[in-house]
Amino acid sequence: MALVRWAPGTVFQPHGHPGGEEIVVLDGVFQDEHGSYPAGSWLRNPPGSVHRPWSQAGCTIWVKTGHLPGTQGPDGSDP
Repeated sequence: MALVRWAPGTVFQPHGHPGGEEIVVLDGVFQDEHGSYPAGSWLRNPPGSVHRPWSQAGCTIWVKTGHLPGTQGPDGSDP
């Protein structure tokens, strides 16, 4: 878990999250190829997801990675 402040114009290379990722945007606007997320947004990227984030305006985010369970069957069991 981390509190991260991105300067305006920050761009990250495409990267994956084998254990998933959750982001809460606290200030500014977080962006990736799926959309723009202003302050108050919550994102949940599932295990195995890939994205290329940036922030044109800058942002402060709370981020947690690697904690989401993998794919489970309808009853919650591992496939």
